[in-house]
Amino acid sequence: MKNFNQELLKLYQSKWNSLSEKLEEIKTSDFPTKPTNPLLIRVENEEKYFNSDIRLMIFGQETNDWGNDFQNNIENTLSIYDDFFNSNYCFKYGGQFWNGISRFLKILEDKNPGKSIEFVWNNVVKIGKSGGKGMPPNYIYQIEQENFSILKDEVEILEPNMILFLSGPNYDSILKNQFNNPDFEKIENYPQRQIAKIKIENIDFTFRTYHPNYLWRNGINDYFNEITNNIR
Repeated sequence: MKNFNQELLKLYQSKWNSLSEKLEEIKTSDFPTKPTNPLLIRVENEEKYFNSDIRLMIFGQETNDWGNDFQNNIENTLSIYDDFFNSNYCFKYGGQFWNGISRFLKILEDKNPGKSIEFVWNNVVKIGKSGGKGMPPNYIYQIEQENFSILKDEVEILEPNMILFLSGPNYDSILKNQFNNPDFEKIENYPQRQIAKIKIENIDFTFRTYHPNYLWRNGINDYFNEITNNIR
């Protein structure tokens, strides 16, 4: 069986020195917004994930803070992911994003009876604002682009057979940069801006739709049913 966590750790370690040097410079600078810790992934049960019928990766936009100021410690940063996601605290945390994920998983399960589903959570932007929400300023995001552009690597390591980007169309330029400019296609009943099917190498099904903040106000079940109906 593949050791997903070991390969992820090697990936993060290979990028860490250059990343941490630049983030520390911002942390100790006069810039008003400081970087938080990068979103590092760890699979809770590698065997269960490996043997699941549907391995799903769900992407949000960026973290709303992630352990406050950058700590420059990989293991501590991984433990933040464990405490929040792998412990299932994320679903108690709630909010429109995690409630949206719960709704999507329920619809996916109902349409795939008897199939096991395991999913991991990721973000399109890996480094957010310390103590804040939303897209980080360019001086932080540029550091990520130059030193921690790893979404494609994480996908290759974790080998999902389905990806759902809950990032909305305004993040499409990031996806194109990260995944070698894949094709975006509309599906039958929705404009491409609302739901896009993305052609990513070695992934059976990849879709991008709006963030759940939008979907809850505009027929979330309709969107998720349309996506799951296109898995065939």
